[in-house]
Amino acid sequence: MAAPNAPITMKEVLTLPSVGINQQFITFTNVTMESDKYICVRETSPQNSVVIIDMNMPMQPLRRPITADSALMNPNSRILALKAQVPGTTQDYLQMFNIEAKAKLKSHQMPDQVEFWKWITPKMLGLVTQNSVYHWSIEGDSEPVKMFDRATKLENNQIINYKCSPNEKWLVLIGIAPGPPERPQLVKGNMQLFSVDQQQTQSLDAHAASFAQFKVPGNENPSTLISFATKSFNAGQITSNVHVIELGALPGKASFTKKKADLSFLPDFADDFPVAMQISNKFSLIYVITKLGLLFVYDLETASPIYRNRISTDPIFLTSEASSVGGFYAINRRGQVLLATVNEATIIPFISGPLKNLELAVNLAKRGNLPGAEDLVVKRFKELFDQTKYKEAAELASESPQGILRTPDTVAKFQSVPVQAGQTPPLLQYFGTLLTKGKLNSYESLELSRLVVNQNKKNLLKNWLEEDKLECSEELGDLVKVKYTPDYLFLLQTILRTDPQGAGEFAVKMSHMKGGCPLDINTITDLFLQRNLIREATAFLLDVLKPNLPEHAFLQTKVLEINLVTFPNVADAILAGSMFSHYDRPRVAQLCEKAGLYIQSLKDPEVHFKYIEASAKTGQIKEVERVTRESNFYDAEKTKNFLMEAKLPDARPLINVCDRFGFVPDLTHYLYINNMLRYIEGYAQKVNPGSAPLVVGQLLDDECPEDFIKGLIISVRSLLPVEPLVEECEKSGNINLQNLLILTAVKADTSRVMDYVNRLENFDGPVVGEMAVEAQLFEEAFAIFKKFNLNVEAVNVLLDNIKSIERAAEFAFRVEEDSVWSQVAKAQLREGLVSDAIESFIRAEDATHFLEMIRVAEDANVYDDMVSYLLMVRNKVKEVKVDSELIYAYAKIDRLGEVEDFILMPNVANLQIVGDRMYDEAMYEAAKIVYAFVSNWGKLAVTLVKLQQFQGAVDAARKASSAKTWKEVCFACVDAEEFRLGQICGLNIIIQVDDLEEVSDFYQKKGFFSELISLMESGLGLERAHMGIFTELGVLYARYRYEKLIEHIKLFSTRLNIPKLIRACDEQQQWQELTYLYIQYAEFDNAATTVMNHSPEAWEHVQFKDIVGKVANVEVYYKAVHFYLLEHPDMINDLLNVLALRLDHTRVVDIMRKAGQLRLVKPYMVAVQSNNVSAVNEALNEIYVEEEDYERLRESIDLHDSFDQIGLAQKIEKHELVEMRRVAAYIYKKAGKWKQSIALSKKDNLYKDCMETASQSGDHDLAEQLLVYFIEQGKKECFATCLFVCYDLIRPDVALELAWMNNMVDFAYPYLLQVMREYTGKVDEIIKDKLEAQKEAKAKEQEEKEVVSQQNMYAQLLPNALPAPPMQLALTAPQPMGGMPLMPPFGMPPMGGY
Repeated sequence: MAAPNAPITMKEVLTLPSVGINQQFITFTNVTMESDKYICVRETSPQNSVVIIDMNMPMQPLRRPITADSALMNPNSRILALKAQVPGTTQDYLQMFNIEAKAKLKSHQMPDQVEFWKWITPKMLGLVTQNSVYHWSIEGDSEPVKMFDRATKLENNQIINYKCSPNEKWLVLIGIAPGPPERPQLVKGNMQLFSVDQQQTQSLDAHAASFAQFKVPGNENPSTLISFATKSFNAGQITSNVHVIELGALPGKASFTKKKADLSFLPDFADDFPVAMQISNKFSLIYVITKLGLLFVYDLETASPIYRNRISTDPIFLTSEASSVGGFYAINRRGQVLLATVNEATIIPFISGPLKNLELAVNLAKRGNLPGAEDLVVKRFKELFDQTKYKEAAELASESPQGILRTPDTVAKFQSVPVQAGQTPPLLQYFGTLLTKGKLNSYESLELSRLVVNQNKKNLLKNWLEEDKLECSEELGDLVKVKYTPDYLFLLQTILRTDPQGAGEFAVKMSHMKGGCPLDINTITDLFLQRNLIREATAFLLDVLKPNLPEHAFLQTKVLEINLVTFPNVADAILAGSMFSHYDRPRVAQLCEKAGLYIQSLKDPEVHFKYIEASAKTGQIKEVERVTRESNFYDAEKTKNFLMEAKLPDARPLINVCDRFGFVPDLTHYLYINNMLRYIEGYAQKVNPGSAPLVVGQLLDDECPEDFIKGLIISVRSLLPVEPLVEECEKSGNINLQNLLILTAVKADTSRVMDYVNRLENFDGPVVGEMAVEAQLFEEAFAIFKKFNLNVEAVNVLLDNIKSIERAAEFAFRVEEDSVWSQVAKAQLREGLVSDAIESFIRAEDATHFLEMIRVAEDANVYDDMVSYLLMVRNKVKEVKVDSELIYAYAKIDRLGEVEDFILMPNVANLQIVGDRMYDEAMYEAAKIVYAFVSNWGKLAVTLVKLQQFQGAVDAARKASSAKTWKEVCFACVDAEEFRLGQICGLNIIIQVDDLEEVSDFYQKKGFFSELISLMESGLGLERAHMGIFTELGVLYARYRYEKLIEHIKLFSTRLNIPKLIRACDEQQQWQELTYLYIQYAEFDNAATTVMNHSPEAWEHVQFKDIVGKVANVEVYYKAVHFYLLEHPDMINDLLNVLALRLDHTRVVDIMRKAGQLRLVKPYMVAVQSNNVSAVNEALNEIYVEEEDYERLRESIDLHDSFDQIGLAQKIEKHELVEMRRVAAYIYKKAGKWKQSIALSKKDNLYKDCMETASQSGDHDLAEQLLVYFIEQGKKECFATCLFVCYDLIRPDVALELAWMNNMVDFAYPYLLQVMREYTGKVDEIIKDKLEAQKEAKAKEQEEKEVVSQQNMYAQLLPNALPAPPMQLALTAPQPMGGMPLMPPFGMPPMGGY
């Protein structure tokens, strides 16, 4: 951990095991931390659960039983995102939950597995699949939106991070993969940077990255920066760097200069690598964290290194920004949650002291408002002020850390500067700078305000106050007289203490203020009650509650409660005056009873109802009848319903209620259905005869028998009101009588039917009308239906019976009834009046027959009418067919504006099918609109091609990203000779291997060779450029630009389909290129053959040597020998040396011998002679003989014996050179032809050679014959020498005899001395051996005696009864020692006397 005075402090905030997290779940896949607010841990045992740790209360984790593959807490809110694989598939199911509301917000099933996901903003999830990256918004019902495809470099990478820039215009994806084979432990990092605006991607080497916003001086808008850390292994060297660059810099604006710094790892951390990067927005610092726990800190603006230390001994796998403190959290494998923060007290002294970077210390102090740079800042301010750089000085003062220069002294300093004519006063420059940076302090606010007030510009003060740029003070208030807003609560409390009555008046005034009471009425009431000012509170509430509003129910109850408890007479007066009607009546009634106000308590309708209810349930019917008759306080409706439900045997209580409160029809209905007819008669006759018409009317409605009704009317007699009875009869109908009258006329006198129809009102119209139709009285039927507003039946008579569509249409116009128009429309449709039928259906707003209508309208080609009809239909039904046909109809009548407007509105049309239909019918403009809206970029592209809008087609094809679309657009552009656009399309096609050849063939068939080559050349730079592009370009070069072919092949040999290019080069006779390709493809036999067959173009010596050394066919070697012998004999030895290990040297010598060029390959033969090949040896020996090089010849003979030795010896034994003849003798000697060798040496007086030969022969006779030869020649010295040279072969007696007989004893004497010494030594050795043998014999004899002695002892120990075992001693007597053996004779004749 860091030292106390380090610029970065580390502390352990939490350990995950301490809150119950098992160590096995502390991994990258189980733990997530999306912000400094929450940590989320996924557990799989003892049960599946998700643990949420709130960093504000970490020791109280929330554990929920949830099964998921991954869990993420939202950075800001308590929203949990869950991911789980769908069983049996590779799809993932995603969900978002609001934990507080316990509700699911949204869900989605991804078609592909999500490998990595992360909250990139509080409202957006980033999803990374195997091939693509998506964004899923938390808002609305939107599904995940694809942002970009993963780069090739990130294939098979483990994704460890994904981030977006603060302006959401840049995205970065980070992955890691195993290192290179030579250093696999150094993990490789890959980064994909994507521009949302430009829809372009860039791949870089990086392990970690992060975005930041930075304000560049001179640019009013903040710049978007990206910083990334790399560590790579190239050419045996490790390079580690931190980069900071600006993204999307605008031309003409001040931009950020790219920065780079070393990332210095200690030797012990050679294979460590960055796993995370966090950027502190508070201090503009870059934190780089490595897997093994190293922390690197850099300045964002300059990329200057600030600090390096190891912050964890355990590997770190997760980090998160701690934005509030400008640091970061890190979690290691042990489960420690570490917090790194800036040590604000020491970082500036650390930078200015040990690092000695004063400029960085000042800038960081200003940015982070940090202490420690006061002296530096003050010193710099003084320098700027002395240099009259007032603007820069103002900037420095405004940004000074902890406001050390924001003092009255600084203001005074600027005030003291003389103002130059035509220039802004330095003091105003200072205040202007402060205003752009933020808020002024109290002193600065006061001084600036004085300046503004003196210049009478108070409107500026108003603006600054509204923008909160000035700090208010009493002095500033006195200066500017700002409007005062009173604290009403404080004022009311103050008045209450001294003048309660005045406080009440003040409260009433407040309640009548314009805009409403500034204080809550309940609050004001409580203030009065807290001081027991009941009267004042009551007076205030009575004034406020005068409107008697429902929303004041609580206050009405409150004022009554207060007074019933304290002043019951006041409450009684309030209740008696009926001032309130919304209070809680049961509650007030209880209080009235307690207060002794029984009358008031009894006036409660609920009390009266309860009394009636209790009396009825206890059977006290008389009491029920009395109360219902006398009381005026019960709820009549409620009481009526209760009595009906109670079904008392005595109906008088119910009669009382219904008669008093106007429920006569209800009473009559109840009595009739309950068969209480006598009560009906009693009520009508005795209780209230005036209500008899109502009784009769209800009885008629209840279909009471006419006899009872007649009897009831007669019983009432003169008391019955006549007019009301007539009205009731009209209401109820007398239907039967009127029906009977009209039906009789239908059957008996049809002429009267129409009159009756017009005069009568209460007959059964539908029944009578149908009977008129059956009687074929169609006009009368029409009149009946029309009179009873049975308009459908009426129009059907006109259509079906009278057969008049015109009258039906006219009738429909009069009644304007939808169902009538529908019938008219159907009739018109049956008659083929399509346009009229459409109009009628529209008027009817009848959409039920839209399918038939669409078919008929299309057949009749009445699309204008059809549009109107479909507009009506879609207001009734939401059908795909309707909306689709409406768009098609718009297109048919060329109303493209309406097409565009319609599809922009909500609709359910199948736009894809509609677009295809319009495209098939060549309505390309309309199809273009539809395809653009549904984002069917492929069809849009081909549609635009049809419209010759090639640029738009290319743009659409880019969005379609389909090979088929790209090809269609490309070929169309090429046909139109729009080669630039064609190339754009082609670049997107040729990246697909299967489509490349089709594009190439198309261009070539059209004869556009240069354009095709340009396309392929551009394709080389594509990120997804593949072997096919490089190969096809090579083929094109071979056919049309052969001068570029060899350079292309050499540059891209590893990316070519060599067999295909070989065929092309062979066809085009590009022999040099063909040779190179054969070499690259390891077809060295073909390469060598090509070179030899086409040597003028293809041969190059060094290259050919390399080729021929790798061929597999042996015959090619010998072809190469013949080739060099014919065309390059001066280099044949170089070739042969290369092939020496592979050649049959005998065959090569034979080739050279036949060609008469043995001498030409002498160096080769010398080089291979070590193989001791007979043909090589003989050929070289021949050359040596011819060159009379006896030394080389002898060396060859000595070292290499595989040749015809005798033949060579015979060839040179008569050579004119002595040395050559000597070599011949030497050969004879090596061949064992001793006599021929000695004889040849004798001829040349080479006595030494003779003696050596004789000695080596091992032949006694040959050596002794040589001695005789030397005696004969008088060569005494040679005789003496030969005795020693042939010492082992010459017998002493022969030597002594020859010396004695030829008077050469003196020359033989040394030899004889040697012989004597040798023989003496041999005798001594024999005697020594004999004595040792005797000693061994004696020892053996003694040993045998001891054995016998032991056996005899054994025999004596045996019992007497047993015979002794037989003793058979086979002792051998020792051999007598004899004398020394006789010396063998020397073979010399007996010596005679002297």
